Amino acid sequence: MDLHDQLPMEVAMNVMYNSENYYVVEFPGRHGIELVDKTTGRAGFLDGAVEVKFRASMADLAAGEPNVELVDEFLGHYDALLMNSIALH
Repeated sequence: MDLHDQLPMEVAMNVMYNSENYYVVEFPGRHGIELVDKTTGRAGFLDGAVEVKFRASMADLAAGEPNVELVDEFLGHYDALLMNSIALH
């Protein structure tokens, strides 16, 4: 058996946003978004209606002239959904 047979399949991901405080990644094949709060070390996977609302709100935000502080403040409204602990390397 080849080592590649034992490794998981590659997962496509697109970085939507990356700041000192937050990291937002979309997974096109999974129809969802992962939101990571770097300051607390917590993450959550947004899907379904929450993902749809999140995408629409991000698009509205991007249509203006957002800055890092404004985007991070917006992302902070989703902190209650971040239930998974992570370790950043």
